[in-house]
Amino acid sequence: MDLTNPSDPPPDYITAARAHGIPLRQSAPIKRGPLPLELPILTHLRDKRVILASASPRRRALLAQIGLHNPEVIPCTEPENLDKNALGPEAYVAATARKKCLHVYEAVLKETEEGKEDPTVVIAADTIIATRDGKILEKPKSHADHIKMLTHLRDTRYHRVLTAVCVMSPKEDASHPGYEIAAHVEDTKVYFAQEDDGLPDDVIESYVRTREGADKAGGYALQGVGGMVLVEKVEGSVDNVIGLPVRKCLQLCEQVVFKQGIEDGGSDGE
Repeated sequence: MDLTNPSDPPPDYITAARAHGIPLRQSAPIKRGPLPLELPILTHLRDKRVILASASPRRRALLAQIGLHNPEVIPCTEPENLDKNALGPEAYVAATARKKCLHVYEAVLKETEEGKEDPTVVIAADTIIATRDGKILEKPKSHADHIKMLTHLRDTRYHRVLTAVCVMSPKEDASHPGYEIAAHVEDTKVYFAQEDDGLPDDVIESYVRTREGADKAGGYALQGVGGMVLVEKVEGSVDNVIGLPVRKCLQLCEQVVFKQGIEDGGSDGE
């Protein structure tokens, strides 16, 4: 390139600097994203069939952050029709996650009979909000319901977000049942800001108008403007509020895949 010819396009900075003998410092290396965790269970699962029994993009994103980038998503189509009042928050969320896991696992097994690869693990989860008096809140179906729910949570000061995660894997032997299953319920306490502390009704209404359709199971404690405006503090597992306690999920995967038949006090292996 002739740097004196005005018809040529202007050179980039590095080309021009080198042409004029200007010394350049070594540029910094390109920053890349974090490498995946080199854990035995993650290494084992990366080239296996991992199924997420949920359509939640947040759960999928959490799995991607630890290195499981392409789980197969098969949402459960069974209705969540268990009796909330009879079971109570802990039993209800555990039973719902287990129901999802079994339903999707059974559906996948029918596919494997047609020649598809067996799943290595099926991961299911369910998240609910429970008030201080133990009542399970229904997921809001409209702007008005959403405003009413958040106003109630603000006025009761704090609530609990409970997530149950259930993991299944086929057993290596042919014993009955032919699967290993483990589950865990995580409980996180979320404190809302108070009305006289900058959270009047119009702030809640504005938030709902902006975020309608999202954050209906506790994720507002962490996502976007919600964590700054609505929530004062979170006591417990942060990822649980989003909808998947990651450390416990990994532990359960390790148990059902690598420790089949070994009882673990924190889960219900079969």
